[in-house]
Amino acid sequence: MSRFLEREVGKLGKGKDKTTAGLVRTYIAASKAVREAFGEIPLPTRVRPEKPVRSTKTEWARSPLSKETQKLIERMEKDGYAIYQAYGKTPGSLTEEGMRYSYLNPQLDNLTAEPAILAFKIDPSQFYLRGSQNIPFEDRVKLLPEEQERVDKEYPSAGLIVRVGHFPEWPELALMHFKKTGVRIHGKDYGYNWTWTDTYESDQPGARRAVAGYWNATNGFLGDFWDPGNVDPGVGLAPLVVIPRK
Repeated sequence: MSRFLEREVGKLGKGKDKTTAGLVRTYIAASKAVREAFGEIPLPTRVRPEKPVRSTKTEWARSPLSKETQKLIERMEKDGYAIYQAYGKTPGSLTEEGMRYSYLNPQLDNLTAEPAILAFKIDPSQFYLRGSQNIPFEDRVKLLPEEQERVDKEYPSAGLIVRVGHFPEWPELALMHFKKTGVRIHGKDYGYNWTWTDTYESDQPGARRAVAGYWNATNGFLGDFWDPGNVDPGVGLAPLVVIPRK
């Protein structure tokens, strides 16, 4: 204990009953013995950083791209891809940036995903995997290897990964694309359709899977959970292509 605290504790003992005063004197005596043996013990202080510390994930996402990656992105854009850096923003936080939802299931509001450079086909006829509508989800994912093979053949040694999107990636990508082009993916030009995602309502057997899309200009984007066995002409599978950051 420091001399300052000893004085303050001593004040507390004044005017008290003999028992309390005796305890205070004993406490101060023990404190002095410790201080004489080990020296003055400084009080802990709280240090406030001058600048907020950004997470390593955010810094990674904002780091400059290599020339190799830049050339790959430029080539893919010429081939009809839209490419964006997703930062893992939650669907709920996007409302502050102008995103509106016709419905957003509360369980999807605060979900996030790892930052990633993501690409998707702009052409509505290629946006959803051909043949991915009107079939169960299990049959839809069987179309991914074929798409992966096509991408690998088109961009050999690029390390591109074709996968099902995480739910929070779609509202973030949709908003960025709309702000850049004025086009709503999953909206009018895309038949007001949905895409399945890899996000489940829970880890229990038979849990519902999240869908994203049906972006109505008046009401907003939709995010909800549906039965994975649901077969609907409006529900397809829009794959995302992950571009490795080099």
